[in-house]
Amino acid sequence: MRQPGSLTARLALDGSVTVDLRFSGWQFARPDEAAALGLVRPGRRIYVREVTVSRDGEPAVLARSLTTIAGIHGPWRGLRSLGRRPLATLLWTDPRIRRSRFEFARLPLGIRPPARRSCFWLDGQPLVVMEAFVGLPWPEVGRLPRQRRWLAR
Repeated sequence: MRQPGSLTARLALDGSVTVDLRFSGWQFARPDEAAALGLVRPGRRIYVREVTVSRDGEPAVLARSLTTIAGIHGPWRGLRSLGRRPLATLLWTDPRIRRSRFEFARLPLGIRPPARRSCFWLDGQPLVVMEAFVGLPWPEVGRLPRQRRWLAR
């Protein structure tokens, strides 16, 4: 969970990885998302991509990626055309992309899976990536670090 680099590549070490596109389009930023993107207030339009990443046909990670209007029309425009391809095809091909530290939380999804969030930066534009580890055994995910939660209970 705290490992840098491509999560998709790590999942692929132990099996076949597929990406199912759940949503791609415009939404309004929730308060925590607005803060992560550096927006002045929530409710602004943002571009969102939601996927389920499966390993050997079993859901492993729910991922939500988001960027600003300037981001989707600028350096993150490739997000719109990814379809079922992993986000890693955008993130790990450009050496100019920088990643923030991880933030950790447990999401309110019944079983409360551990989740992480980080922000990628390219040409001054943010791309926030949130990943909830829904189908991975606990030894693979590791312990949830003691760190500020980004979500309110």
